[in-house]
Amino acid sequence: MRVVIIGSGAAGATAAEEIRKADGSCEITVISDESYPYYSRPRVIEFLTGKVPEEKIFIKKSEWFAENKIELLLSTFVEKIDTAAKQVKAGGVMINYDKLIIAAGASSFAPPFPGAKDKGVFTLRTIDDAKSIMQYAQGRKKAVVIGGGLLGIEAANSLKEHGLKVTIVEVFDRLLPRQLDGQTAAILKEKLENMGLNFILNKQTTAIEDKQGKKTVKFADDSFEETDMVLISAGIRSNLKIIEGTNIDKMLGIKIDGFGRTNMDSIYACGDIAEFNGRVYGIWPAAREQAIAAASHITGGNAEYKGTVMSVKLKVAGIELASMGDISGDGTEVEVKKENENFKKIFIRDDKVAGAILIGNTGDYVKIQKMIKEGSNYTDAL
Repeated sequence: MRVVIIGSGAAGATAAEEIRKADGSCEITVISDESYPYYSRPRVIEFLTGKVPEEKIFIKKSEWFAENKIELLLSTFVEKIDTAAKQVKAGGVMINYDKLIIAAGASSFAPPFPGAKDKGVFTLRTIDDAKSIMQYAQGRKKAVVIGGGLLGIEAANSLKEHGLKVTIVEVFDRLLPRQLDGQTAAILKEKLENMGLNFILNKQTTAIEDKQGKKTVKFADDSFEETDMVLISAGIRSNLKIIEGTNIDKMLGIKIDGFGRTNMDSIYACGDIAEFNGRVYGIWPAAREQAIAAASHITGGNAEYKGTVMSVKLKVAGIELASMGDISGDGTEVEVKKENENFKKIFIRDDKVAGAILIGNTGDYVKIQKMIKEGSNYTDAL
């Protein structure tokens, strides 16, 4: 059996590892358009600070793939998937497969306003993105980060480490609008302001203008912010171009079932390119869990993916925050516990933990995630 895996990130590398554990003799080929082997995408933010060396963020180097008899093709672009012939055209070469796993991930989304792709305007997803940002930041004084989500806040802090004055622009009236309610977002904002970050909330960016290397970020209400560089942190979009010309079913991502199967025979998907029950999770745990399910099915196992508890964890300059589960407030009751700098907010539905927000002490992060998944009584979470 020959398994071809497109993508060497969390999903692709995990799938390769799990298949090799279960089957020591099958052929495995991993194709990646990046020039680096498997590294921690969440730690790219740490690399951006300039304080964490590049080699520290690698999880599995090229030697690991060779030792496990996994062919790794780096800097290789997939040009076509021929589902009828069971072939992938990559780097001009046709590669046969018995099973195909598409783990091609996602790309940073740049909104379609003028100037979003100009020089001095960046997105952050890869090691090379971080290198370009650090190089451009040298000698500059101000930066604007568009997007007050997790990545935007962490990226802003990393840019601050390079001596820049950083302003975060968010279209909603609070930070982390998907993960925090108004009360906890206000607590976070105050803490971040105390460490030197600046904020412009409830502003929709309409354009980025450039005049002799200086940027002007324009907003819908005709106000503006001047800066030297811009980083856009507006989410991700699945890399669906890779399946153009096929009949692989897709919506936001490639549709999969609990075993990672697509609608096409012998083709699986996992990670940021995969959509399960109408959702592209876009988080590390989901990528790994989906990859484990797909690898298990391919090698005769029965591991099934049933969804992932949505969660984020933020750690910036001594500020720790975690959000998990459903914190929308729809049909929920709330219990709040505050001790000194530690804040815990539990969202309860039918006496069970539906979601939680932790600020300060996040030691219960894993425990509460498990409680949400298992439908545990809320009293043990307080």
